[in-house]
Amino acid sequence: MGNQTSENILQDRPYPHRCAACGQMTVIAVQIAYDARVRHDGKLHTFHIPSLRIDQCDHCGEQYFNAETDGQISVGLCRHLGIQTVDEIRAGIEKCGVSQKVFAEHLGIATEIVSRWLNDGVTQTRSLDKLMRLYFTMPSVRSALADCRGIQAVAEPDASNVLEDAGVRE
Repeated sequence: MGNQTSENILQDRPYPHRCAACGQMTVIAVQIAYDARVRHDGKLHTFHIPSLRIDQCDHCGEQYFNAETDGQISVGLCRHLGIQTVDEIRAGIEKCGVSQKVFAEHLGIATEIVSRWLNDGVTQTRSLDKLMRLYFTMPSVRSALADCRGIQAVAEPDASNVLEDAGVRE
């Protein structure tokens, strides 16, 4: 079945789970309002998440954060900063019809950085987010970035559809 971390095993078990703090079988999934504090780009950001899904002990109140919780906080940070989420980046890459490797080469960054954005919950900088938005919406930017990196540009979709997707009307 592949390697499962203890975190994955805990997530796969049906509720309730045993609480590590009090030992009771009373850990359940709940939705809470949460004020997050996350350091990004050298600055501490505080933002509110109105409905965060976490595991919490119904007996003692102990709260458990896991990879799913971290993902929700990451999405909250992206919304707070006005940058693209993992799903939006993934969709942009797919829409452009390039691999993650080609995408990274066009942006002039390591393939591992793109992998960290898409798989490890690492959030891109605002400047790279702006570059990605241009890349995703403007074929001329994709061509220019490919040209300056000495890479052959990929075939572009119909330009009118790209402009329309970007909110530009001819």
